[in-house]
Amino acid sequence: MTIEIRAVRADEMAAYRRISTYVFAEGERDAEDLRDDPMLPEWTTCAFVDGRLAAVSAAIPFTMRWNGSPVAVAGVTDVGTDPEFRRRGLLRRLIQQGFREQRERGQTVAILWASMGAIYQRYGYGLASTLARYDFDPRQAALVDGPPPTGAVRLTPLDEAEPDLRRAYATYAAPRTLALDRMDWAWRYLLRARTKEPRYVGIYRNGAGDPTGYVVYGTKELDRPLEPSPDQVMNVHEFLAADLDAFRGLWAYIRTHDLVERVQMRAAEDDPAPALMLEPRALRRRTMDAIWMRIVDVERALAQRRYAEAGTITFAVRDELCDWNDATFRLETDGNSAGVTRTSDGADITLPARSLAMLASGQYSASQLARWGQLEGRAPAALVTADRLFATEYRPYCPDGF
Repeated sequence: MTIEIRAVRADEMAAYRRISTYVFAEGERDAEDLRDDPMLPEWTTCAFVDGRLAAVSAAIPFTMRWNGSPVAVAGVTDVGTDPEFRRRGLLRRLIQQGFREQRERGQTVAILWASMGAIYQRYGYGLASTLARYDFDPRQAALVDGPPPTGAVRLTPLDEAEPDLRRAYATYAAPRTLALDRMDWAWRYLLRARTKEPRYVGIYRNGAGDPTGYVVYGTKELDRPLEPSPDQVMNVHEFLAADLDAFRGLWAYIRTHDLVERVQMRAAEDDPAPALMLEPRALRRRTMDAIWMRIVDVERALAQRRYAEAGTITFAVRDELCDWNDATFRLETDGNSAGVTRTSDGADITLPARSLAMLASGQYSASQLARWGQLEGRAPAALVTADRLFATEYRPYCPDGF
């Protein structure tokens, strides 16, 4: 059996899509889907067995905000193996080769949405964010008293919305963690309805006329006998507010839809709705795992991140798959910029690659990880230092699927 790991060629993309659509049960793609497919052959890393395509993966080149700093990352996607070739170790070889290629391209961090978290934790990925899902009756979703919105929401035609959406998103994303600098195809995907459900855009402009938030959504009528009550569901594809003023304005806009019985949406862990609702239980909030992160190149990745304050810490990383990371490092930062160098000094904290991702993302603190047996600290003071350095201004959240 001869195994070759390489990118597919352009004439092999149909075979690539055949495997990815089978693995994720996506069904047949229509002509519009195929035309809008953003995947390029050079982004792929695939396994061929005796000349046949057997396993696929890709790494989309994104720029991600990491506590406000822009960082080149690999958006890993389409990872799957033809069932005929499973249980042969192909995935491990493919992923390990992918890490080497990402490092060479300067993609110092890899992120993904996991179909099964258990698969990726074997390869050094750690949970970098969680998200909340709401399913609520807007009639029960009143907020506590507060300052009224300074502006208003305008229902905007799809073909006119994108410039203001981009401005509002840029304002929202700038200080955050895991927010991506969106490519053109991501905006097309957000604004194009893929079902018979129509798609609408409400843009909030504040008192100064600046777009600072928006909601992209669809509505559909429930299939049930006519009753004297609301009979629609609002499916919110994206709700983003750069500040509390925009949040209150958009929330009030949703509640003006008197024929909507249920609103379904997702939100960041630090979304203000639970704290501002008169009856928080009405949200029917569920928490789910979201983005998983892998530090591909420790020295370069952590030097690109912004930190909560100035400080120094020495940490030892245990990494079986990426031997260039298996070392002890010294991190020195003034908060805005940082340097990371290898050192022979004793480590303040010791942790595997998986735990480093959870700490560096800002999802969990060093003290939490130590309590859970996922990190070792030489002294309590070292944990406090790591807690303070790696804290993020906002909880990590990525609103994009990929």
